[in-house]
Amino acid sequence: MDDDIRGKVGALIRDQGTCVLATASQNRPHCSLMAYSTNDSCDEIYLITARDSQKYKNMPENPAVSLLIDTRQNTSNQDHNEIIALTVSGRFQGIIGDSEQERIRKELSRKHPKLRDFFENPESEPVKIIVESIMFLEGPNKLHYGVIAEL
Repeated sequence: MDDDIRGKVGALIRDQGTCVLATASQNRPHCSLMAYSTNDSCDEIYLITARDSQKYKNMPENPAVSLLIDTRQNTSNQDHNEIIALTVSGRFQGIIGDSEQERIRKELSRKHPKLRDFFENPESEPVKIIVESIMFLEGPNKLHYGVIAEL
């Protein structure tokens, strides 16, 4: 993957704030609209969810997850030729230490201040997704694939 695509992928991940998280359990998929943030290198994605949610129950059982990040909301007149979409294949990482949980809560609250009460709720659980590979689509037919070592 060339530097231009790497830059576009990083910018998309950093600039957008919502994604669709796909989890699965017992061969049953489950999708959820989520607010997220990322680290500087975009190889970790942070989410917060309720501990009793289906997605949170699914991830320890099957840590393979997928995220869809796209520019639908930014595209004028719904011109599908302008939409950029990124599919992230990753792995749920459980058992996050207290200091990292606090850092994730603060980062998400900074990026999404209207959701601060949810992020700071002790009943919610910070989640870290380790990015393993990406599929980057520019318009309907410009496809780029990369593994995390290439990002």
